[in-house]
Order: sequence, then C-alpha cells, then structure tokens
Amino acid sequence: MVNSTSTNFYDTYDSTTPCFDSLLEAVNSLSDSSIDSLDDIDWQPVSGGDINEASLLTIGNSERKKHISQQIFLKQNTIEKAPVLEAEVAGLAAIYATGARTCQPLAFGVDNERARSFLLLSVIHSYKGSATSMTEGWQNLALQLATLHQAIAPQPKTNQSDNSDKLDNNQPSKWYAGWFDDNFIGSSPQRNSWTADWHEFFASQRLGVQSQMAFDRQRIDRQTLQQIERIQHKLEQLLPNYPLTDDAEQPRPSLLHGDLWAGNAMLGQATDNNNNRNSTKALGYLIDPAVYVGHPETDLAMTQMFGGFTLAFYDAYLEYGLMENGFSDRVDIYNLYHYLNHLNLFGSGYLSAVQRIAQRFGG
Repeated sequence: MVNSTSTNFYDTYDSTTPCFDSLLEAVNSLSDSSIDSLDDIDWQPVSGGDINEASLLTIGNSERKKHISQQIFLKQNTIEKAPVLEAEVAGLAAIYATGARTCQPLAFGVDNERARSFLLLSVIHSYKGSATSMTEGWQNLALQLATLHQAIAPQPKTNQSDNSDKLDNNQPSKWYAGWFDDNFIGSSPQRNSWTADWHEFFASQRLGVQSQMAFDRQRIDRQTLQQIERIQHKLEQLLPNYPLTDDAEQPRPSLLHGDLWAGNAMLGQATDNNNNRNSTKALGYLIDPAVYVGHPETDLAMTQMFGGFTLAFYDAYLEYGLMENGFSDRVDIYNLYHYLNHLNLFGSGYLSAVQRIAQRFGG
C-alpha cells in the first residue's frame, strides 16, 4: 500500500524555487560556468503543448551540481501569462510533497527585457523500451497517482484567527475541497475557493463557472444550461462521498492532479543518484498539474478522455481501493467540466459531448 500518513506541507507549498529577473541569470544559476548570452545555449524546440512555448536547453556538464541535469526544460509565455507558470510551480511542489513522482521546478521569473515569463524544469526522458517494461511503467504511474490520492490532503488553517493560507496538519473539524489560490485549467481560470461540501464545490466552481461561461459566449443554448443546472442540484445523489476517512472516521478528500489526460502524464527513464539514465526501466511521472483538493475519481475520469490510459494502469490503480462501485456511470459527470472547458477554449467540436451528458443526467 502507498503511504497515507500525514505529510508536512507547510514549507513545501511555499515553494523554494528561486525567482529571477532574467532568463540568462536563471540559467547561469544552474551552470558552473558563466554564460554571456542566451545565444551560447543550445536550444531545441519541443512540440506538443498549446499554452506555453517549450524548449530543451543544453548548458554543458556539471560536475559540482550532480542533481542538475546537463539539459534543462524551458517553458516560456508572455508576461501577462506569468501566473500560469507560477501556479504550475505551486502545483508541482504540492505533488512532490506527497511522495508522488513529478518534475522539479528549478527557476521561475519574468524577463522584462525579453517580454517573457519563464519556468525552468528538470528533464524527463521519455521511455522507449520493451513492451514489458512499458506495462510496468503504466503500473508505476498508477502507483504515483494512488500515492497522490492517499496522502493527507492540504487544508486551510480555518482554526487560525488570521486565516493564514499556510497549511494546518492538525486533525481538522471538517474537510474542505478547493485550493489556496485560484489557478488554471489549461489556459482557463480555475476557481478554487475552499468549500466544506464537495458536491457544492463541484456544482458551483466546476460545472457552474464553465456552463455560465459557455452560455455567455453563446456556446450552449438556454436548454443545455438548464439541464446542467439540474445536474448541479442533484450531485449529492449522483456522486459519492470521499472513499478515504481520517483518524476520526470522517470521509476525507484527496489532493488531485486536476488535468490528468495522457499529455500530462509521462513514462520516463529511471535515473540513478548521478543522474545516469537506465534505459531498461520505465517510471511514471505526473506533470503539468492544475491541482486542487477533491474526490480522487475526478482524476481517474479524466484519464479516459482523449484515448485513455492502458488497461495495465487501471488494473493497478484498482488495487488501491480508491474507485467505488458504479464509477463507470459517473465518468461523464466528472468529465462534463472538462468538455465544457474545451468547448469554451476551442469551440463547437466539443458541443455534442456537452449536450449528450447534459441530456443524459439533466434532461
């Protein structure tokens, strides 16, 4: 079983990832030798994302800093999009605190001279080995997700008079869904106000926000909006309570990845303490999160969008006891949030999925 003991999130949420005023300064902080210009770095564009511009940087060998790879992964965006990258740093720190495997944020900042925000990350080298090791990698990815979900979820300090957004590891009187800040689902703002009722949280801050946005943008008609509103009002009958309990036998939520489709999980090559790659072993990594606290089934449901994960992954995850009976009937309800978000971001190609789910559960 994965370790479900309480983790001290107090320091890890306030990430120690250093912040810099220029990309050159950030890269130099990770290099033994001084680099005079960004032109002296080997840049390799990386495709696959639709939000940030990604590159693989080679800055030379580092004998002194063994924990820093010779290669560094760079994400860049506009200055206005800096909060998207900053939210990713916080999400990666939270996932790492649970013991689940993810990439390491190395440096973050806003380069006003280049009019770019940036995030430097450790590199994950994709696994391309045998089918047997790939299967083991998918099983390991299931372990990483279960590790995330079984860890004690971060909670607000509701018993503190200053209402600090630090973390409280004491037994709470009630459990909250939400997060310390609003963040982003893709490039869309994601509301995360702490809410004591999971069904209310999912109704208002997931389905409610996205469906109203779709209606205001004339992406859905009033009939579909009303159907979704009916779903919101009966979520307590449609969705279960949390599958885990705390020391007082209260149902408790999990920390969620939040955006777990196939593009936001990786099978990477294992490395040793000297960062040497082991090409014969695949390990699972959770990347590009949109974290919040809620029901673990929401992550599992999203894995079934856009082709889904392998049967080996689902069989392995099932062993951790986080999937309840009837899950397959609830997948569409959880994923309605993501279909609405894709409808708002990318247009009418997702309308039929939204209408189908709205009619099925709210017609």
